Amino acid sequence: MHEAGLGSASLTSVQGLLNHELSVFEDYVRIDIQTRTPGIHFDEAWQNREVMEYHGQKFFVASRKDLIASKRAVDREVDLEDVRLLEHDHDQPEG
Repeated sequence: MHEAGLGSASLTSVQGLLNHELSVFEDYVRIDIQTRTPGIHFDEAWQNREVMEYHGQKFFVASRKDLIASKRAVDREVDLEDVRLLEHDHDQPEG
C-alpha cells in the first residue's frame, strides 16, 4: 500500500492488518481491506479476482459475483441494496 502512494499504510503493521479490517481514504477513493469475508472463500475468490488500475497502480479486487455473494451473506439492508444496484447495473446494455 505504501508503494501505491497510500501513506496511511505506515499507520498499521502486518499483524494489525490481519487482526482488523482497514479502510484507506485517498483522493475520494475508499479502499477496504478485509481479512475475512462472509459468503466467500479466499481460494475461489482469488481465482475469480479482477484487476483494476488507479493512477498507474494495479489492484486485485473481488469479482462482481463474489462481491454480491458476500453482500448477500451479510444480509444488511444497505448490502442488499448494493446487490440490487450491482445486479441492475450488470443487466444494463453497454453504450
